[in-house]
Amino acid sequence: MNKHSFCNSTWTMDNFFTSVPLAEKLLKNNLTIIGTLRQNKPDIPSIMKPSKSRELHSSEFGFHGNMTMVSYVQKKGKAVVLLSTMHDDKAVDNSSQKKKPEVIQYYNKTKGGVDTMDQIVSNYTCLRRTRRWPMVLWYNMLDGATLNAYTNFSAQHPDYMGGANNARLLFIKELGKELVMPHMKRRMEGTPKLQKHIIEAMGRCGLKKDTATTQLQEDIRQEGQRKRKRCAICPVSKDRKANSWCSQCTRPVCKEHKKLVIICEACKN
Repeated sequence: MNKHSFCNSTWTMDNFFTSVPLAEKLLKNNLTIIGTLRQNKPDIPSIMKPSKSRELHSSEFGFHGNMTMVSYVQKKGKAVVLLSTMHDDKAVDNSSQKKKPEVIQYYNKTKGGVDTMDQIVSNYTCLRRTRRWPMVLWYNMLDGATLNAYTNFSAQHPDYMGGANNARLLFIKELGKELVMPHMKRRMEGTPKLQKHIIEAMGRCGLKKDTATTQLQEDIRQEGQRKRKRCAICPVSKDRKANSWCSQCTRPVCKEHKKLVIICEACKN
């Protein structure tokens, strides 16, 4: 999306975002939009959809409250549909042969930010093939948020990475490391028997192992290799053996009394 003017608060967007419900919600916040609509939107009247009977370069207008919808035949049998909440008339450029509506002319002038964003995001994107539409939305949000973060950061630090061509790629890598670092620390401290290749991968991401945590993990690992012990929480009569130890009190705990991070119920309470 491209906010081309902060004075009239109008947003130009592509068909991924444009919809009638969104336009209504933004109008309540004094924000107007203009954008293309996908042909499968239920709000598009049948008269505005592509048809071979419609004349080339002809336009159909529809009005509802503060919203204007226009369908323009750019090629025979094809039509592009736009929605605008800042236009309220049937203005058409009759001086040109194509007779484009003013809505389309305005959209073409202000859509540069949309196209530029799509082009930049496509270079380094997290988008993956999926049949779940929430994931598609999530991928798009991540790409947009990452680009916005880099734009703001580079504006505040113009000398970042010395102006390297892959500065955005390096920024994305550093951003990813900062986001996963808290989770890696929790996993390192709360999982005594963490596999060696996982620890090495965390080290490559810049996570330094704490000496006390390392010693505790090693002691528990050696203790588990020597002999299994009775669970410290289960009754003695059950004589239930345990292969896991609490990461806080280092007492043996069975599967019933341990959590995912191997903390016994006694320590948790």
